[in-house]
Amino acid sequence: MNAYLQRCRNVLKSSINKIAVIGNESCDLDSAVSAIAFAFHLQHSPKLLSPWYKPDTIVYPVLNVTRAELPLKTEVTFFLKRQGIALDELICRDDIDWPTEQALNVVLVDHHVSSLNQNIVGIVDHRPVEAAARFNPNAFKTIELVGSCATLVGRQLFSDGISPEEREGYNVALGLLYAAIVLDTVNFSKEADKAKPLDYDTAERIESQLQITEQVRSLHREQLFKSLVDARSDVSELNAYQLLLKDLKIISQNDRTVAVPGFPMAVQEYIKLPEWREHLNRFATSTESNVVILLGMKVHPDGSVRRDVGIIPIDGTPLAEKIIAALHACQEMNFELEEIPCSENGTFYQQHNLKASRKQLIPIVKNVLSTIQ
Repeated sequence: MNAYLQRCRNVLKSSINKIAVIGNESCDLDSAVSAIAFAFHLQHSPKLLSPWYKPDTIVYPVLNVTRAELPLKTEVTFFLKRQGIALDELICRDDIDWPTEQALNVVLVDHHVSSLNQNIVGIVDHRPVEAAARFNPNAFKTIELVGSCATLVGRQLFSDGISPEEREGYNVALGLLYAAIVLDTVNFSKEADKAKPLDYDTAERIESQLQITEQVRSLHREQLFKSLVDARSDVSELNAYQLLLKDLKIISQNDRTVAVPGFPMAVQEYIKLPEWREHLNRFATSTESNVVILLGMKVHPDGSVRRDVGIIPIDGTPLAEKIIAALHACQEMNFELEEIPCSENGTFYQQHNLKASRKQLIPIVKNVLSTIQ
């Protein structure tokens, strides 16, 4: 795997035919490993890319984060290093001069709407299709509502077949995907209710490939999950500003911007951090946000989950109020919000529906922004 990643970096500036596989801008574990594993697979089994793949083509993964921000993705860097991947060999978003790479073909993983001007030749995603989504009719497309995008990538690897000559690299790729499935499904928690049958099936196929026997499966998953949660929650070296960047989605429409950072802790814990308000204001200025929606998820040692929400108007109190009203009115997904009295500027909620996540929140916010004149 490292030899493949090194080759990708070495040809980055060359004029050979290139295809980039890029995850979403949160660059969480699912997004990062889906990009790495799928790019590796498409390089060695390019059937899906047949209209665009030439004999000298290099398919390379891109982590959708700047090099400086990569250390903020603590569970990503922890697990990649644990799998023996050299972080210096990875390609980050700002390693590419996008304006000069107009001829670059791109595959999106863990999202299906992009601001890139490049030609989108493939999509693998596990979230609901956005109303504004427009697809290249010639691109391959897999969009299914499962617990993890890594599940869909893993299924594709098994469907196309694993090259015996590249078994070592494929085992690393499958190990990466397996970790994301375990983390995204909250270790197949019934309470979180994220896992779908395909998540179970793909995880078990990976376990078989990696020779994780049924006798040790449960313990292996539990230990892996705990190590990933601990790494994700290890924010001891991050200040309140860096936490806002750790797992971030930004939604812009009709000259309004809503930032939606996710935390590996409760929002109520975040707002007790030193100088959190000053850091939030600096963050809002740098992202030009009118509203910031804080999403907290704390995983307790017993595997139980707590979610809470904070909606902070920066210079958009009417917009914040519209988002709050839309959340309460949403019939497709009841977030079961219970307001928490708080002296801080903003509206804070305990979220009792643990199944509702940012995937369900973002379409609601986009719908509100689409109605603004």
